[in-house]
Amino acid sequence: MSKTRRLSGIAAGALAAALVLSGCSDDGDGGGKERTGAVHPATLKNCGKVFGERNVEALRADLGEGFQPHDRSLTEMKQRMLVEAQGWNPDTDKLARTTFRPCQIEGRADGKEAWVNATAGWSRYDVAFVTDGKHARDFREVAKGVYLDRREEFDGRSLIMPCTVPGTRAGQGEELPLQVSVVDTDRTTRSVSTDQLLKALAESTRGLLGCAERITVPEKLVP
Repeated sequence: MSKTRRLSGIAAGALAAALVLSGCSDDGDGGGKERTGAVHPATLKNCGKVFGERNVEALRADLGEGFQPHDRSLTEMKQRMLVEAQGWNPDTDKLARTTFRPCQIEGRADGKEAWVNATAGWSRYDVAFVTDGKHARDFREVAKGVYLDRREEFDGRSLIMPCTVPGTRAGQGEELPLQVSVVDTDRTTRSVSTDQLLKALAESTRGLLGCAERITVPEKLVP
């Protein structure tokens, strides 16, 4: 499929691609706070699955009293992403490419609101797009099969990488790769780096989906 046809097909599903997975979580509570105002332990545990427990504790230290995680169901995210990939047809490429937000963490830093948000979904770019032609300059291969988008847009710092899942058409891994992103806004104290959070998100999402490719994400993504 040509890049022009691919991108025009994606435009038709752009609104759906911006959909945030909402509702209560069955892995955490999806609400973030108990009535007492304390951090809900199930929500904290779920975000720990996304970013790693040590990283979440580092974020707690950085964000102080305002620290509050909000989770979404990892089980539902997995099921919906697998269904999307299994229904993908390279000849039509009409996939909505839903964006999922498995963990959002808010807090305060120097008197201002600070946010760390995780997003995941199937990328609108295929591997050929990020490696060949005029668009390749916008991406950097940080490890074999791991591509960093040099442009930090509304979804923050993004990684694109092949992720072949069971029951999909040939070529799905590279033609419909995985994209994960981290928005890390106004966090002045950084006990854990954005790169470390993005690495943890990539690895946890790959494990959740059961990606066939063996890929190692480096801890340092930007020189």
